[in-house]
Amino acid sequence: MTTPTSPITMEERVAMLETRLETVLPTLATKEDIARLEGKMDAMYERLDGKIDANTERLDGKIDANTERLEGKIDANTERLEGKIDVNTERLDGKIDANTKGLEGKIDAMENKLLIKFTGIGIALTGIAIAIVKYL
Repeated sequence: MTTPTSPITMEERVAMLETRLETVLPTLATKEDIARLEGKMDAMYERLDGKIDANTERLDGKIDANTERLEGKIDANTERLEGKIDVNTERLDGKIDANTKGLEGKIDAMENKLLIKFTGIGIALTGIAIAIVKYL
C-alpha cells in the first residue's frame, strides 16, 4: 500500500480496479436474471388482471342487486305514499264538501233573513207611501 504522499503506480491502480470489478460483477443481473424477472412480472400482471376482472364482475353484480333492491323499495314507498295521498285527498275533499255545504246553508239562511227583513222594510215603505198618498 502507498502512503498519501507517494503516487499510486499503474499496477496498484489496476489491482484496485480489478478488486472493485470482482466485487461489483457478481451483483449485476444477467440476461437470464432479466428474462426470469420479466416472466415473473408477466405472470404477476396476468394474475392481477384476473383479480381485477373478477372483482369488477363481483362489484357489478353487487351494484345490480343493490339497484334492484333499492328500486323495489322506492316503488313500494311510492305506492304507499300515493295511497296515503289518495286517502288524505278523499278525507280533505269530504271536509271541504261538508264545510261548503255548511257555509252554503248559512249563506242561504242569511239570504232568507235578509229577504224577510227587506220584504218587511218594503211592506213598511209601501204602507208609508200609501199613507202619504192618502193624506196628501
